[in-house]
Amino acid sequence: MNIPKIFLKALLLTLVLDIPLQAALISDFMEFSLREQPGGNVLLPGRLYTPPAASNGARPLILFLHGSGAAGTDNVSQLNANIDNLLAEAKRRGAFLYAPQTATTWTARSVTDQVMAMIDRSKVEFPIVNAQIFITGISMGGGGAWNMLNRYGETFAAGLPIAGVGPGTDFNAANLVDEPIWAFHAKDDTQVPVSFSRNRVNGILTADGQSTLTFNNDPVDLYYQSPSLDLQYSEFGTGGHPIWNGIYNTPAVYDWMFSRTSAIPEPTSFCYVIAAVFYRLTMRRRTTLVCTGRPT
Repeated sequence: MNIPKIFLKALLLTLVLDIPLQAALISDFMEFSLREQPGGNVLLPGRLYTPPAASNGARPLILFLHGSGAAGTDNVSQLNANIDNLLAEAKRRGAFLYAPQTATTWTARSVTDQVMAMIDRSKVEFPIVNAQIFITGISMGGGGAWNMLNRYGETFAAGLPIAGVGPGTDFNAANLVDEPIWAFHAKDDTQVPVSFSRNRVNGILTADGQSTLTFNNDPVDLYYQSPSLDLQYSEFGTGGHPIWNGIYNTPAVYDWMFSRTSAIPEPTSFCYVIAAVFYRLTMRRRTTLVCTGRPT
């Protein structure tokens, strides 16, 4: 997919305009939290938007990881204005949108395992296209997206890390060589240095034996597309830290994302039964759905 310069200019204009946004309504989402069994204590709060189109067949799912400002346990803060454009597009495209909430960060393996347990549960309880599960995250959640792609990359058809913090110490760029990724950052980000995204992109290129990118801090937009990998990187000359509202309001970004599919086969109804039983038996660790191809 060749992104013309006019697209970058239009996206940058969207980023710098003061566009008023309304936070997503809680009523758009159902409560979808990981609870301890037995006891019922909430281990990972979460909300799930279910598209009306799901009544007619399986639909894609988008996982959204919030930034540090939405951390907590109220199961509401993650539905602020940052998710609004993403929800609007999920509605337009008839996709599920899952928004968990962490009280800490998206770094610990125990937290990301809990997110995966809920992804697995969603595939048991709802008609979700196994091969079209996408991930995106902003700021702290952008780092979380890098962590999820590193740890469970086979699950996701594509990833959109935006202005992401650094991932966990277990991050191995070689794990992401075959993952469709479009990363975003702004050069003048004063909260999360742009070097965090640059290092992730160059790490993937190095792991694939490609030449790394050379960067400068001139206020000029940069767009890179790997000639051999499904890897793209957009770096805006300006825009600061909160660039996600414009990105989540750009149809071309979703056209790219929704055109990707993973190699995970769709489970049979028998597999759904086995997964459902396994999920109910254990919720203290990540559920492994043997019928989706995830390694046990």
